[in-house]
This record gives sequence, structure tokens and C-alpha cells, in this order.
Amino acid sequence: MHPMEKTPTNTNTINKTELQHDHSGNSSAAPTVIAVEVDPDALGCPTCLQPLVPPVFQCAAGHLVCSTCHGNLSDKNKCTSCFIKTGFSRCFVPTSYSRCHGVDRILQSVRVACPYRCSAVKTFYHDKEEHERTCPGKAGAVRKRGRVLKMGPCGGGGGDVWEMDLRGVNRIVKVVLWHSGAVDAILVLYERDGREEQTKHWGKLEGHRSEICLEPGEYLVGVKGNLGNFGGCFLLGTLTFISNLRTFGPYGTREGPPFDLPAAGGKIVGFHGRSGGLLDALGTYVKMDD
Repeated sequence: MHPMEKTPTNTNTINKTELQHDHSGNSSAAPTVIAVEVDPDALGCPTCLQPLVPPVFQCAAGHLVCSTCHGNLSDKNKCTSCFIKTGFSRCFVPTSYSRCHGVDRILQSVRVACPYRCSAVKTFYHDKEEHERTCPGKAGAVRKRGRVLKMGPCGGGGGDVWEMDLRGVNRIVKVVLWHSGAVDAILVLYERDGREEQTKHWGKLEGHRSEICLEPGEYLVGVKGNLGNFGGCFLLGTLTFISNLRTFGPYGTREGPPFDLPAAGGKIVGFHGRSGGLLDALGTYVKMDD
């Protein structure tokens, strides 16, 4: 080789070294982090609907169950889901549970950022609710007066994303809901620069129609409700609206895991969410008092 020549870098060898794993499953080099979108339903226990927390158990037919639900089983050697008529012949074979290390590893790699932008590192998805409840940055976030905070949305991951245009909006005048077993649709009347306007409706105009009419000086300070499981899809099963004077609802009848969107000392001035055939998810825009 000529003394001035350099040995070419073997790119394939470098990549193999970076991706090499030891027998314990840990990377021997710095892990590569990628940004992905994950449907939250895929990270939930199908039995209790709460986030899966390792250790996770799986039967031979592929049914998952979280450690809490597994601990509550009267017979841990029998998968209860395998005896439900599903249309798949394999589900009629009695199977027992065993550790699902693959799902455990995925759950231990899914981390989310704090919505209050605290200095803590990203937390595990299954620790998200507890972190947000006790986050030291939460109090500081709600004390930032004059800001509009985006809260949520809460609900399922189906449908398309929608948002209210908040430019010049002073207050919400009326909220119109269509509801039956679930909350089917929502429409909002608001005051913008002294004039009343209304949004288009999000969702499908079916079921009973209810109006939430706010008096002068009255404003919304919270929204809460329950998620409902409809054919394997999570939607808004119930909604309740709280103003500074009274409570409206609940609207809808399907009760499941609860959620709460408090205004934390501010006023709700708008909504955002997801909708398709029904209202899949709802979030709020909160303006903090000056």
C-alpha cells in the first residue's frame, strides 16, 4: 500500500458493531433512539384497560394480561379469554399463561416526555399518569398567567385530529352535544371579538341533542368523563362539563376508565380532539387568568 493511502472505512462493519447485542439483550453500544407513533390502546391491558406494566403474561393463543390482572386470577393455569367465542378455532384450546419477555422489553423502551416540560428525563409510558400527578413542574405551568394551555386529548386514537381556531376568542357561549350510548358529536358556539360564531360539528349527528348554555359571567372550569369500549375501539362513553357555577351532565351512558381535564385555575376557551363516525377523543384549551 502506498504510504499516503488510507484504509477505507468499512461502513457495514461499523453498523454491525453499533447494532450488536449481548446475550442479555442489551446493546453493547449506545442505543439508537427513533421517534414513532404508537396507538395507546396497544399498550393497554385488554382486561382492566390500564397501561400494561411489566411483567406481562401471555397465553399460547396470544392473549395478554397485566401483572395485576394475572395476580387476581383464581386459576393462573387457565386463560379466561380462550373460552370466549371469538370465531377463531385456536381460542377454544385451553392454555395457561407464561411471561411475555418480548412485550416486557417493548414496554421498558417506550418513554414519553412530561407535558409540563420539567427537567426530569422521559418517563416510562406506564408511569406517565403518576408522574404527571406528582410532577413539580405542574404547579409552575398552571401559574403562567395569560398563557393558553393545551390539555389532552382524552379518549381513543381513531378518527381525524381537529382543533378550534382560538384567534380572538373571548369565551364559550354554548356547547351542543349529540349522545346516545356514547357521545356522538360536539359543536361549540363562542364569542370572537364581540361577535357570536360557531364551529362545524365534529362527529355524527345522531342520538339525543343537548345544549349547555352558559350565562354571562359563567365559564367552564373542567371536563371529565369515562372511556367506553365499543367493538374493541375506545370512544367517549360519557362527558360531564363543570362551570364556575354548576355541573352539566353526564351525557352518554357507557362507563369505563375515568378521565379528568381540570382548568387548574383558568378558563376553558376552546376544544380539540379526534373524530370520525363518532367523537373519539376530546381535549381543552385553557386560558390562565392574568
